Formats: sequence, structure tokens, C-alpha cells
Amino acid sequence: MYVCARVSLARVSNNSLYSLMPKKQSQDSSFEELYRELEETIEKLEAGNVSLDAALALYERGMALAKQCTTLLDRAELRIQELAPNATTYADENGELQMLDEDEE
Repeated sequence: MYVCARVSLARVSNNSLYSLMPKKQSQDSSFEELYRELEETIEKLEAGNVSLDAALALYERGMALAKQCTTLLDRAELRIQELAPNATTYADENGELQMLDEDEE
């Protein structure tokens, strides 16, 4: 098990690069936790009140989080395909994922 040291944001100045740095995630982080951090990272970048160095660090972390989220989604999709090999997925008009069993076609 990995132990991650976290810098307490309360101890760091708001103007400091460290206050903008994301918390380190363990290998066991859930999709929801990673996605939430990705959203927070995007919000910080969109706010635009960060230094160039901070923005680059946030961008780098955001890309890593996006990759982790994509990997977890790909694994989930593969698992669904293994559980329902005859099913086809599609997005309906609301963007919701639907399953269509090939036997129903």
C-alpha cells in the first residue's frame, strides 16, 4: 500500500504555488475521486488567477487525471463487454449509455 504525504493547504499561503498543487492520489483512488479532482483542477485553470508555473503544474496534473479516468472507464467498458458479450452499447438522444442485446435486433 502506498502512503501519500499531503501538504496541508491551511499551512500554505494562498499566493503560493503549493496551495494550487493537487493532492497526490493513491493507486486505489476511485473514478469519482479522480474525476472530482480533475474538475477542481479545471476550475482553478479556468479562473486564470495562477502563475504560469502553477498553470503548467495544474495542466500536467489534469492530463494525468484525465488519463487515469480514461483507463478506469476503459476497464469498466471491457468488464461490461465480458459480462454481456452479445450486447451493444449506444448513446441515446440524452447522451445516456444504453445497451442493446444483439438478439433483440
